[in-house]
Amino acid sequence: MQTAITSLIAIAGTLLGAAATYLFQGRAAKQARIEARDERLWQEQLAAYSAFAGAITSYRARENTYWFAKRDNPNGSTHISARSEAFAERATAKAALFRLRLLNPDPELSRLASEALEVTTAIHRAKDEPARAEQAERSQLALLAFVEAASNQVRARTSMHPTSESSASAS
Repeated sequence: MQTAITSLIAIAGTLLGAAATYLFQGRAAKQARIEARDERLWQEQLAAYSAFAGAITSYRARENTYWFAKRDNPNGSTHISARSEAFAERATAKAALFRLRLLNPDPELSRLASEALEVTTAIHRAKDEPARAEQAERSQLALLAFVEAASNQVRARTSMHPTSESSASAS
């Protein structure tokens, strides 16, 4: 009888241990999935920020080229080509903006990105060279404001959630 009780206690202990292990492993797996998802989202956000900044930089260059081509020969093929290239770059910048908005939870960062696109679009509408130069400068400043805000967000997240690499290097 003593042996049967000991065996039942051993079986109960084993089952209890297995159940506890199952619960803890399930929680650990869920947490790992959440962390992996958050990391993928973070990497996508960083890529979106970078792609947007690059798209605006290219778009600004095309807008300036478009403005000069329009000034030099409004009916020429260079103007028509420059306009088409500027429109294509604008489409790329808008796509980058939409991706940024999909991935970014911060309305202020989204507002700054929209502003950078708007002021860049206005470059080709400038009436003369000083106005074009001023609008190009406004575009650069709007992009820098976006980049600074994105950089602050990156630094804030990095300080709140250090990666395993930075944790390992600190020890």
